[in-house]
Amino acid sequence: MSRWITIETAELAVKALEEENAHLKAEIERLRLFTTRTIIPNEQLQAQVERLTKAGDAMAEHALLAHWGSFEYLPIGWKKLIPEWNAAKGVQS
Repeated sequence: MSRWITIETAELAVKALEEENAHLKAEIERLRLFTTRTIIPNEQLQAQVERLTKAGDAMAEHALLAHWGSFEYLPIGWKKLIPEWNAAKGVQS
């Protein structure tokens, strides 16, 4: 058994699909523009990670040097600083 539709119904369906296609193309363009404006290039991220890692290393080193260069002389709250920093970097103390 075959089903037939009228030309008017087919034209309405085609028009609805064309409108949906135009809407999807506009959404794709909006998302493309959004991502190119908001995503930081990989090189910039790597440079930022390197700068922050060096700053964290300097902070941990300063904490040790400020207290006679020995971990045992660090105040109790600071004793967590270096192991936590190394753990955040993926380094085992």
